[in-house]
Amino acid sequence: MLNTRSATIEHTDVATGLAYAVLIEAFEQEVGRWDAATAQSLVQRKAPWSDVEAAVSRAGGARGLMIIEAINQGVVTSLSGRPKLCRLYLVGNPAIASGILDVDPRGAFYVPFRVCLYDDGGPAGAHIAYDRPSSFLAALGHPELAAVGAQLDEKIDGVTRALCGNRAGAL
Repeated sequence: MLNTRSATIEHTDVATGLAYAVLIEAFEQEVGRWDAATAQSLVQRKAPWSDVEAAVSRAGGARGLMIIEAINQGVVTSLSGRPKLCRLYLVGNPAIASGILDVDPRGAFYVPFRVCLYDDGGPAGAHIAYDRPSSFLAALGHPELAAVGAQLDEKIDGVTRALCGNRAGAL
């Protein structure tokens, strides 16, 4: 049986005032990076959850977010003859994701979440764009995920504020 649910997804898109290459470097320094080899080692040795949480804490740094995967979409698509400056990041925190998946395994569709850095050639510099985690987690229909969504919103908004300084406006 096909189940369909409508949801309103809130999208954030902020012109940073930074050059694209500068934005990429700043973003990658602002958030941590989850190492696949670390994950594999934890799984192979059947590490206790406390070891997983410690590894996540180290990888996530001050913001508690990390790059799970990065995809430079502009490299191949620029071969069409029109240069494209855009990267897609899967960003998250495996410890937070575990709590979401405990409530609803369909949360795997939403975490890690997507963050796009792009430059459209406009005068305001490169952009950071993302769907607000609270809005897509709300699509699961579990009120107990509202606080987790708000926590993730604040984390990614904090990254955006750090990248933009005072240019982030109301964030």
